[in-house]
Amino acid sequence: MASPPSHAGPARSPDIERFLNHLRPELAASFSVEQIAAVELHFAMRNRAGHTIDWRRRIGFGRLRGYLVVLAGRERGHD
Repeated sequence: MASPPSHAGPARSPDIERFLNHLRPELAASFSVEQIAAVELHFAMRNRAGHTIDWRRRIGFGRLRGYLVVLAGRERGHD
């Protein structure tokens, strides 16, 4: 079996590496840094705990990009 393609760039999570390794090499290589960051955010959000309020928005001002998250809920596991 051939070894998986190497994806240049900053260190990536195991989820992203698995995702990219399941794509055709030319498709995996076509992702921009911003696209990889968006996919990583998706993988990170899969395992989030439930909150009463869970509001997430991407924001941008000119070339500056970021995100805003508001989470609220009952604190659990503390006496």
